Amino acid sequence: MKKKLIVVSAAAALSAAVPASALENDFHGSYKLKYFLSNTEKGATEQIKPSATSATAANYFEQRARLFYTAKANDDLKLVTGFEIDSVFGDKAQGGIDTGSNINTTAFRNSGGGLESDAVNLETKWVYLDFNIPSTPVNVRAGIQAYKDPFKGIFLDADLAGVYASARYGNAQTAIGYFRPYEAMDLTTGKAKTPRGTDNFDIAVLEGKYNINKDLTVGGAYFLYSDYRTNAPETFHTFGVNAEAKVGPAIISGFAAYQAGFSKQNTNGLTASKGTTVNAWAANVAAKVKAGPGTARTAFLYASGDQDKNDGVDHSWQSVSQTKYGLNTTTLTAPAGGGAVTSTTAAGTTTPNGGNPTNSYNESGMMLLNRNLAQGGTSTDTNIISNINNNGQGAVIITAGYDATLTPKVYASANVGAGLTSENQNTYNNGSHYLGTEVNVEVGYKLYDNLTAGFQAAYLFLGPYYKNAVSGQDPVDPYTTRVMLSYIF
Repeated sequence: MKKKLIVVSAAAALSAAVPASALENDFHGSYKLKYFLSNTEKGATEQIKPSATSATAANYFEQRARLFYTAKANDDLKLVTGFEIDSVFGDKAQGGIDTGSNINTTAFRNSGGGLESDAVNLETKWVYLDFNIPSTPVNVRAGIQAYKDPFKGIFLDADLAGVYASARYGNAQTAIGYFRPYEAMDLTTGKAKTPRGTDNFDIAVLEGKYNINKDLTVGGAYFLYSDYRTNAPETFHTFGVNAEAKVGPAIISGFAAYQAGFSKQNTNGLTASKGTTVNAWAANVAAKVKAGPGTARTAFLYASGDQDKNDGVDHSWQSVSQTKYGLNTTTLTAPAGGGAVTSTTAAGTTTPNGGNPTNSYNESGMMLLNRNLAQGGTSTDTNIISNINNNGQGAVIITAGYDATLTPKVYASANVGAGLTSENQNTYNNGSHYLGTEVNVEVGYKLYDNLTAGFQAAYLFLGPYYKNAVSGQDPVDPYTTRVMLSYIF
């Protein structure tokens, strides 16, 4: 009798611990290891600024693990989370590095590659609720999530906190979103300077898309960029159209977008004392077609630049970047007679292009010429055109490539691309818009269905834009080679 009572009690306890509806748990992720041999990459996010006639090649190992967990209550409700662990072999561990305020730090990102590891290095990537509103076609994502604009990422491509609602009505799709990248923060304490919600950096979005038929889709989008973290607020509007069409064997896509607004602060080194009017645009067209064992691609991107920084009108395409704590007015200077461009930042104001980039252009297939997240995958993020704004000069990127599946286990890719500035500001006096031409290749072999070994190589032939930029001499051309292991689970 006692044994029966024990069994019944245990069953009752287990029943109480399990929710009425079963929860479906999904774990997946990825791991990427890269070995770099490069004269320009250092394991950081930065713009390539050619400033030497020779450069010693750096070699290092870099790894990134991404872990994703989804708690699914049913087909209409789930919690999505994502985490990231980055490190470089031999970097730092056990509580800090021997510089300044970090000496006693026990938790820091991009660490743990030192001897014995022992580092707290788990970054939040996503935490959001994904649910469908009952009896409606509306889906909502609320929380820290990934977002990429319909203009192929040249305005915004990032993880950020907000609420995004989308709906489908037959052949039509609509979406509305609100994101808050930053609040006004004190530079010293990192705490809010004013009551939360009063001085923010906010982004609002409206999107629409319509499938005219199985071969043609058209869309449009509007973005409000509103930054009130300082006493020199900035507000501008981005709106445009995009389309994709199947024409015979080819798929053609593109967009056109325009920006207008006003900034009560100086941006991109502009000196207009009464503020700056934003008046910029960008356009793109791309095509791809099946050819032989793979796909041939070509693409063209134009983003406007600004030439006259004294006229009170900023014609350069504005892209979102990291400007935390309400800082980063960036001033660009170059030595008289040419040379490496340097930048300085000052606290108290913000610019949309002042910090690390949160925009991209993956369609190029480039590794060094522009920021292409598809060719990255680890912390190294080093490019000539790191931000589509390109220091206020804008960008022209022309590319062509070919992706081939040679066997079920072997793939290869080759790309060539040229980059130019749309305009040259007064500090850039080398007499040319031509930044350079990149040639790159990638080959890979599937060791298992979800484990791939690969090799990447890229060489960037610098153009006459950098002529005599190093004390009357030409800087060395950037290059990179990378050996990779990529595991998807």
